Amino acid sequence: MIAFAFTFPAGRYHATPWGRHVNEADIAWPPEPVTLLRALIATWWRKANRERFPKSILDKLIDELAAAPPCYRLPEGVHSHVRAYMPVPPEKKPKLIYDAFLRVDRAAELVVAWPGMTLTAEQEGLARHLLERIGYLGRAESWVEGRMAVDWDGEINACPRSTNACPRSTPVDVMTPVSPVVWDELRARFMPGLKDMTGKKRAAMKATLPERLSDALAVDTSQWQKAGWSNPLPFRKMVYDRPPIGPLPAHRRRESTVRTDQPDRPEVARFVLAGRPQPRMEDALRIGEIARRALMSGDDNPPPEFSGRDANGPRRDDPTHAHAFFLPEDADHDGLIDHLIVYCRNGFSGEARRRLGRLNRLWLAQGRADFKGERGRKEWRLALEDIAAPKAFGQGSTLLRCSCVWKSVTPYLMPWHAKRNFGVVEQITREIERRAVFPALTDATVPDQSTLSKRAIGFHRIRSRRGLVQPDRLGCFLTLTFSRPIVGPLALGFACHYGLGLFAAVGE
Repeated sequence: MIAFAFTFPAGRYHATPWGRHVNEADIAWPPEPVTLLRALIATWWRKANRERFPKSILDKLIDELAAAPPCYRLPEGVHSHVRAYMPVPPEKKPKLIYDAFLRVDRAAELVVAWPGMTLTAEQEGLARHLLERIGYLGRAESWVEGRMAVDWDGEINACPRSTNACPRSTPVDVMTPVSPVVWDELRARFMPGLKDMTGKKRAAMKATLPERLSDALAVDTSQWQKAGWSNPLPFRKMVYDRPPIGPLPAHRRRESTVRTDQPDRPEVARFVLAGRPQPRMEDALRIGEIARRALMSGDDNPPPEFSGRDANGPRRDDPTHAHAFFLPEDADHDGLIDHLIVYCRNGFSGEARRRLGRLNRLWLAQGRADFKGERGRKEWRLALEDIAAPKAFGQGSTLLRCSCVWKSVTPYLMPWHAKRNFGVVEQITREIERRAVFPALTDATVPDQSTLSKRAIGFHRIRSRRGLVQPDRLGCFLTLTFSRPIVGPLALGFACHYGLGLFAAVGE
């Protein structure tokens, strides 16, 4: 096996995927093989000892490395970016530029391996010579240090999909070089056509069809465009499987917070939710439903905290609501969901905590256009903050504080059909009495809904479960006052387990 190992002293990897615009803020991860080979060729032309390693050895080295697509051992990284405006004259509008990069540990190694491949002594010596002198990989900001990884036998986590050499994760298009045999076939197909071209056109086309593959890979992009090629001839796309990357670190670093041997049973798991675009608070019901679905997936025996079932069947008549609540939260009050709270009054079992520790994303596939006219799949990343008692989050979350007064965040929908003398106030009073865990309710105020900044009709209020009887489809906002302080979260009414009827503490 041949393996190259790279570290990034600056802790950043900058590279734009081939064929993508830099302002798309995407990252070519793993580093594309054509990028690596072009970097080796450029290093030979600028820094190599050409007397010791002539061009013929470089040609053979590139032929060997291009004969088969490599596999990778990718370190963990976080997809990030910097936004800046390009300087322009005062009369012109500034142009916003996105500088995307992958944040990696400075000591972590990226390994590029060719299983089953061997090099001659001259080729291996040239590879070592070039890796010691390579300055960057990708864009010029990606400072890199390279070495030959002799006898490397680590685990591969990114490889071509067709080889089935690594677990399937996230598919990504990667630009790879054609093999020397394929390059000879391409030249044999296009070279005869040069006779029918004019002088300038023939010269431009001939410059893109050199005899050696290493020279073809070194052709500048402007030359390919000048010759009229839509894509460089010696390049081809392959689908690779790689570990997913996102705007948050991998959750494996937080495993210490998900202990299964602790004697207590903490009641709250709080996640940070990130993605573009972030869901609106009006979509709290949808996010709550897909959060439960994500924690239930995997097998036919989910924990009873999430399923709401025990040995006797569904807990439909449990007045204490002992199974889990899935409550979206807008912690910074900008109208967008940025946290997810999973709350279970009796605490989480070991299996439930393991599932919470593994939850790292939510996604929603929609066939119809949303309010912005967008279709298709929306996906959000989740990072587990902690699993603890509500008081551990009280300062950062108004949903988990202690207070006598609570104000609606999402509409309260009556759980029973409205009747004479059995409206909103009567139903919420009965529900609090049935819970048997709250103090007496001293006041329940229903303000004039037309004076509020948000209307209940703007929220998603219909459950996705078919055939479900829903007594109230309108909803309203309330302010509740208890005889003594209670600790959140507080969710009441229809679909309260999925984010409706959610209240926030007013004061302390």
